[in-house]
Amino acid sequence: MEMKWTLVMETSVAQATLALARGDKMVAQATFHSERSQEVDLFAPLADILSALPQGETLDTVVLGTGPGSYNGARVGIAAGQALAQVHCCGVAGLCSFESVPKISWAAGDARRGSFFLMPIGGKPELFEQAEFLEKLGKCSGGIGTFEAVEKLNCPAQRVSQVTSTAEGLLQAWLQRSELEKEALQKIPPEAFYIRPPHITISKKKPI
Repeated sequence: MEMKWTLVMETSVAQATLALARGDKMVAQATFHSERSQEVDLFAPLADILSALPQGETLDTVVLGTGPGSYNGARVGIAAGQALAQVHCCGVAGLCSFESVPKISWAAGDARRGSFFLMPIGGKPELFEQAEFLEKLGKCSGGIGTFEAVEKLNCPAQRVSQVTSTAEGLLQAWLQRSELEKEALQKIPPEAFYIRPPHITISKKKPI
């Protein structure tokens, strides 16, 4: 079976990671810390990773972590991944970053504006105010993970574990997909994961 080259980029979390794999074998990895300047910090480790690709070889797939997490980090990773996919004439796919975390069934986090989100892995997030959020947490079966400090959620620490997403974890999630699922994902343009619809303010000025 042909061993395909996959580049995985997880830039939606503060401890960003990149990985280059051939089939299921990791060839090169890089880690860098970045919270507000991913558009600067990404490219040196990305160049190092790509230098491990043998001369004459091209990527077969780019896999991206889309969050929820740093919106700027996710957007930078998506833009860079789409550009690389064009250069290498290959597919690009986005995965929810929580899919990279083993042994959790639910994801939780602070949705800001006084609300919190809860979602099953592979599902869609729901927003709740604090009291209802805690009630829903109590009814969840299986592990619950968050990318934030647990104390931000004001919930019992034993119910939720602080976790992080990694390129290696995303690679495993990608490899576990069927070929049909992979093809379907590559037909969907990757987008940063929205917890809630964007807040849009309509201008009161009349167009000139």
